[in-house]
Amino acid sequence: MPTLPVRPSREHLRKEAKRLARDRSLRLSEAQRLLATGYGFRTWASLMRQVDVTLGASRPPVPPILAATRTGDVEAVRRLLAEGANPRVGDGRETPLHAAARRGPLALVETLIAGGALAWETDAAGRTPLDVARRGRARERAAIVALLDRRTIADPSFRAAVEAIHAGDVAGLERLLDAEPRLLRERIVEPEVYREATRADYFLDPKLFWFIANNPALVETMAPNIVDVARAMIARGVAQEDLDYTLALTMSGNVAREQGHQLPLVDLLIEAGARPGREAIAAAAAHRELDVLRALPAAGFPLDAPVAAALGENARLRELIATAGPTDVAEAFSFAVINGNLEGVRIALDAGADVNARLTVHSHSTALHQAAVDDNVELIELLLARGARPDARDTLWDSTPLGWAIHQNRSAARAALEQAAGR
Repeated sequence: MPTLPVRPSREHLRKEAKRLARDRSLRLSEAQRLLATGYGFRTWASLMRQVDVTLGASRPPVPPILAATRTGDVEAVRRLLAEGANPRVGDGRETPLHAAARRGPLALVETLIAGGALAWETDAAGRTPLDVARRGRARERAAIVALLDRRTIADPSFRAAVEAIHAGDVAGLERLLDAEPRLLRERIVEPEVYREATRADYFLDPKLFWFIANNPALVETMAPNIVDVARAMIARGVAQEDLDYTLALTMSGNVAREQGHQLPLVDLLIEAGARPGREAIAAAAAHRELDVLRALPAAGFPLDAPVAAALGENARLRELIATAGPTDVAEAFSFAVINGNLEGVRIALDAGADVNARLTVHSHSTALHQAAVDDNVELIELLLARGARPDARDTLWDSTPLGWAIHQNRSAARAALEQAAGR
């Protein structure tokens, strides 16, 4: 019978239950009960109570910004943010944005978003701030939910067009676009606070054409005729920048790949004139979307050192990196790390890559952070042997690689990093 780790994670157990439900075609409640039984508990609730008890003695202190948020002190939160407080770090149970979403006021939620809080970050129970807001007791609950629910589209014409895309209603979409050509030109404007945010958002104020990529995943199942939907929109005039950006979204979207739409959409977009720029290729490599990278040479885009590193084509990598500039060397190192290509990592380091540099993608972290979250002991050992600093901190949560391993319950990585630290 498996035993709980020293610092169990509610989020990790929740994800484990979801995987079990998917793999065995169970309802989530059945999978949770089965998982709890496997750990020696009669119910999921009793397992969660034990997690809380286990964490109780080692729970981190409450950061001042979370304490101020819980009292609804907007001015104190603004002052703390100005002084450099991290709005993404909580007490192990919730983040400041979760607390603000539950209690309000609206101005506090807006302040935290503008200050860099992450609306997708989950609490110990696996809930987003939007989930919490919907069940909260804030006086301005409706306004807080409306702010956090970014799937809501206020403009009725845009809303109808997005619904037609998701439904695969080509005829309905064509009628809407013919009646209002602006729908292909204008942006769907979101609340101002998102434009004030200190962190970039790749789907901010989206264009209508971007929705064909379903990245972020706004619907669980894409329309089976999504290529026809995209073709109808292209026929009515899609700007070059929107073709290129939608190609990048498609190349890095796992839902499109899993449902068999990624490569057909990529083919259509390239045929329409879209070109995969460095950002699109980097996004695909960062999200391990390797099928689409393998397809690029056949579409007329030559292999370079970073793509060879991502794909594990190390013989070609050795050839290409010999004449690559520093930017390509750094990118090849990052792509090799993210995709677990140990030999590629060695090749890039031998070519001059900085083992302690921030990755060129997932740039809030170092290679050692990535190795820790992947539970890749071989990569950890290689990076440490080449001089990686185990005390390096990421710029999102201000944590070390060991902190990442502990938070994500990566037991092998934790053991390797603790051994390296002499614990």
